[in-house]
Amino acid sequence: MSRRAVRDQAEIDEKKGNVTGIKEWLVVDLLTSTGLRVSEAANLRCGDLRIGYSESKIFVSNGKGGISGHVIIPEALKKHFKAFLSWKHQQGEAVSDDDFVFIGQHGAWTSQAIQQIVKKYLRQLGLYERGKSVHALRHSYAVQLYSAAKDIRAVQKQLRHVSIQSTMVYADATDEAIGDQIKGLWN
Repeated sequence: MSRRAVRDQAEIDEKKGNVTGIKEWLVVDLLTSTGLRVSEAANLRCGDLRIGYSESKIFVSNGKGGISGHVIIPEALKKHFKAFLSWKHQQGEAVSDDDFVFIGQHGAWTSQAIQQIVKKYLRQLGLYERGKSVHALRHSYAVQLYSAAKDIRAVQKQLRHVSIQSTMVYADATDEAIGDQIKGLWN
């Protein structure tokens, strides 16, 4: 998914005074920068954001299997959240600890609403395939994290998997990676 396309739409919407693109850009940024599950993003409350001076994480209460934990977030997402909360407050939306981060005209966004946002952008980009879902963003995040760090335990912790076996799928070697590793092996 092209994050730039979603960000560009947010900028257009902001100039027009439309709030939709601004919220959609944050949810896509969140999903692609953290690997959160769609239900975790939908249930995110302002108090779950730990984005003070020395903190850069999100507390996930009641994740899959009722497991709670935190996810470390990149500095760019921390700044995005700070700007968004300020904007949200200016819009007259509540930002107390118990208030949902993502609110629409009919209340808090549901998992299905977020799924539809992701599908909308996948369609616009010509990337939509039947069955493709927000979980594909989680998978892409995990593969990228493992490729960058080569630390399966870090991926396990960030995804909040109880079993390392659940995480091992993201460490599966690609043909390209194997090709890179065997170049010059016996020279």
